[in-house]
Amino acid sequence: MKKYILIILIAFGTQVEGQTWINYTSEDGLIEGVIFSMVEDNDGNIWFVDLLDATSAGIGKFDGTNWEAFAQGDGPSSNTYRKVLEDKDGLLWFGSFFDGKGVDVYDGENWINYSIIDGLLGNDITDITQGNFGTTWFGVSGPTAGGISNFDAGSFTNYNTSSGLVDDEVQSLLLASDGTLWVGTSGGISNFVGNFFINYTVDDGLVANDVNDIYQDALGNIWFATFMKNVGVSVFDGVDFTTVSMSDGLVNNRVTVIEGDSNNNIWFGTDGGVSKLSGGLWVNYTEADGLLDNHVSSILVDSDGNIWFGTWGGVSKFNPTLGVFETLKEDFVLYPNPTNSVLYITSEAQINTVEIYALTGAQMLSISENNVAQINVASLSQGVYWVKVTDDNDRTGFKKVIIN
Repeated sequence: MKKYILIILIAFGTQVEGQTWINYTSEDGLIEGVIFSMVEDNDGNIWFVDLLDATSAGIGKFDGTNWEAFAQGDGPSSNTYRKVLEDKDGLLWFGSFFDGKGVDVYDGENWINYSIIDGLLGNDITDITQGNFGTTWFGVSGPTAGGISNFDAGSFTNYNTSSGLVDDEVQSLLLASDGTLWVGTSGGISNFVGNFFINYTVDDGLVANDVNDIYQDALGNIWFATFMKNVGVSVFDGVDFTTVSMSDGLVNNRVTVIEGDSNNNIWFGTDGGVSKLSGGLWVNYTEADGLLDNHVSSILVDSDGNIWFGTWGGVSKFNPTLGVFETLKEDFVLYPNPTNSVLYITSEAQINTVEIYALTGAQMLSISENNVAQINVASLSQGVYWVKVTDDNDRTGFKKVIIN
């Protein structure tokens, strides 16, 4: 078997003390090109795929320290991909685009490719999502075929306009909480219910027919990102469509991706920066705030709550909870963890301030004195918290602690 790891670099990133953003480019070890999709696997690794640069590796992996690149001919079938997904069994699925290679599946050791030869509707894959009962759905849009394919027990079932789909140029997929599949196309949206499609277009209130991404919020509303017409997004409550645009607070009307975090904030990646919708309030971020590139093509919320933005120029990692990433280089230890009474602290540096925050960012406890060695946490409710320590040189460090 060929060795798949082509590049291994130590990651430094363009991080400075106390900053909220860390930006990564190919100079740090990130793959070249437009980062069009990202996923965090079960082991905490971040996977990236590039859409446009066919001359270099199209798949990248970052474990927090080291970078790896996976190129065509050493396992992957392509160097250009539009989507990466990890399924419930830990398999990674990569949908190739532009060069028509179909789907690659990686189990950590072996690569398998599925294409038209195996029954896939087409070889240019725009999106991948998990279906009901362990099946997998693929969006297809290419010069020879378009529609959706369902992979179940080794075989494909295909659907297109002849089956009732609104348009064959499929751009995005979403499996909703009710088990139905939403399909975004260049000609409107389809909701696949059982064995039939319910179709919606601008005639029904959709702001534009080209739908790049679909997201369902905590209230069950379905959001549709549109790009080409420069008109914003649509949100569907099950009955009516409402348009959301720059006049409401969105940073740019060309929207590529929508994602939500654990605090029910909704993040919008656009052609002019990033917007966050939180409780009806908008906050916008651009290159002026630290974002690497205003052309945002993908969003990932990792298991620590950090927000990753894939752009045309690389990747930005944003810490929305406490405002800064760890800058205290000396090791410090919190124990016992979990705890229910006293939390002890040991460190090579002298710790003068200890603060405890809820995962929402609300400060719960704070103590400041020379050489803090412990803090009483008995008043805190059960849960997971951030502990922020500051040493005598004003350097900060963060760790999570469990209160039981």
